[in-house]
Amino acid sequence: MSTAKAPAPVEVTLARPHTHNGRAHQPGDKIEVTADQKVWLEKRGVIGHTHQKQEASNG
Repeated sequence: MSTAKAPAPVEVTLARPHTHNGRAHQPGDKIEVTADQKVWLEKRGVIGHTHQKQEASNG
């Protein structure tokens, strides 16, 4: 049995219709994917490029 952790899921917003885990999703829907799946979806234009949220600074 492996002790490796499963990769943490990443939430993405679809830009185009897409079927994920056997379910049809529409633009604007949010789905959870792995980091590798996110890259695959970005390359195909299924999701827009996502940016890390930056914390607001008090200054």
